[in-house]
Amino acid sequence: MKKMKFFSILMVFALSLFIFTGCGGSSSSDDSDDATVYSQDFTIVNDTGIEIYAIYVSPTGEASWGDDLLTTDTLPTGSSTDIVFDTEVEEQYWDLMVADSAGTTVEWSNIDLFSVSEITLKIENGNPTATFK
Repeated sequence: MKKMKFFSILMVFALSLFIFTGCGGSSSSDDSDDATVYSQDFTIVNDTGIEIYAIYVSPTGEASWGDDLLTTDTLPTGSSTDIVFDTEVEEQYWDLMVADSAGTTVEWSNIDLFSVSEITLKIENGNPTATFK
């Protein structure tokens, strides 16, 4: 009888240990997601030969551009500026539009800002181009 009681207590202890170990998990009390956070922040390098007066971005497929993100009055050729996003932004693909002093705009579409950290704008043979790093 003593063997049976000892065996029962041992089984309860082992089962309890197994249950408590399995229920471990994180002891953190915050409600944050385990999802990977990507940054959409990037640098624009103006290598066009033309002064840029406005920079706009919007998620690909969005109908409006929103506010001008240029933090200085203009972006002279040979200069660069950082575009910093709100940390709540989760979109991966973005469109970019720049405007010159006459209001002429050039657009680039479907830029993967999860993998791009620098965009260099150029004009080659009279056509606007961009390279991405």
